[in-house]
Amino acid sequence: MIVANHPKVRQVIVTVAVCLFCVAAQSARAELSSSRARRALTRMTSFELTSGAVRVKNITDTSRTTADVTAELRTVFRFEQDERGRWRVAEVRTAPNRWEEVTTITSALAALSPLNECNAPDLQLRRESAVDLSPKRARCLLGSLFGVPVPSDAMRIQEIAPFAIPLASKASTTVVAWIRVDARAVNDSKGWRITELRTGNHEWVNLDKLVAAVNQEKQRLARADLQRIADALEKYRTDRGNYVVSDSHAVLIDHLSPRYIRDVIRLDPWSQPYKYVGQKDRFTLVSPGPDGKDGTEDDIARSK
Repeated sequence: MIVANHPKVRQVIVTVAVCLFCVAAQSARAELSSSRARRALTRMTSFELTSGAVRVKNITDTSRTTADVTAELRTVFRFEQDERGRWRVAEVRTAPNRWEEVTTITSALAALSPLNECNAPDLQLRRESAVDLSPKRARCLLGSLFGVPVPSDAMRIQEIAPFAIPLASKASTTVVAWIRVDARAVNDSKGWRITELRTGNHEWVNLDKLVAAVNQEKQRLARADLQRIADALEKYRTDRGNYVVSDSHAVLIDHLSPRYIRDVIRLDPWSQPYKYVGQKDRFTLVSPGPDGKDGTEDDIARSK
């Protein structure tokens, strides 16, 4: 007869209980629930979304290591109007205080911008002109951008709010939209994370590769910025006999604009200030690069 309170018996019972608990915990961790999928979507590579901005609709093809998720993401865009009254999607908000140029992303993906036909006047609403950003026009532009046929439940406009900037050179409006996405999730040592996204009729996009491509495009833009500033410095030196003597990029731009350089270039494509150190006969221009840190391998520099 086995005595339950025997020390060795109690040790076996405790060991078995611990093992069963570990197996159950591991099984629970392996399952992708809606709450886990929501957390994974809020912290996707290059995105920081709030929990309220993610609605998980469906989870399929689940296993302990992979799963497919369908969800709606509340996304904020900035629309901009050109001198001809045409609207375009200019920026997308990727974090509470971070915006990304849409053209940078489309260039990295070799994708086309929305068609001009989205800016045609609405013949059914004769009061609407090409200068109005209606929900219908916003859906058309976003639908073209994300490959979503409109009208469609895969894209809904929640709010359109013009920027209250009277002296702005271009009309600008924020648009809040819900976009349906398909996401692929993997479960590795870091837990569940999103590795790929797809919208509308577009192909799957690997997020790590997208970030790498966007950074490559930004590096190209940063080099072009530095070249333009360097060219302006050479014109300045031709007229003045020396480069701008300063260790401040803001002071440099104040000296160069508008005579030697038309645009005011203060921030790099990662929204970090350019650095400048100049003496009479030499100068150095630097962008901190993708990591935003000075003196690292990904710095982009131009010197003379």
